Amino acid sequence: MPYACAHCSANLYKTGSTVKKGKSDDQKRSKKQEKAAAKRLGGRVQPASGAGRAKGDVRADWNARVECKFTRASSFTLKLSELEKIEREAAPPEKPIFEIEFQGVNPNKRYAVIPGWLLDHFLSLEEE
Repeated sequence: MPYACAHCSANLYKTGSTVKKGKSDDQKRSKKQEKAAAKRLGGRVQPASGAGRAKGDVRADWNARVECKFTRASSFTLKLSELEKIEREAAPPEKPIFEIEFQGVNPNKRYAVIPGWLLDHFLSLEEE
């Protein structure tokens, strides 16, 4: 867990008996995943990972808003509230996408979760 330095309020992380200043390994992995998703999807990473006014982690130029999560475990617990959050944050005509990357396997495996209405839309395009 990070804690703030009393002098400069930088994030500090305990690793065993030592203290490191800067970003945790999880933060670095998260940023790397977001950058890779933005490049792959033809978009850009949201400033502050969606913490400001611009929500979501990635905005693709083809009208998609993506929330990126990763795990080193073989399972991931996905809550309805997380899916509803990215769906709310996607301003029409943006498509909400929730990406999960499993980093505990080699190579990493990625899966995307989309709302049923969006899947129906994609399937209807194939029928045309």
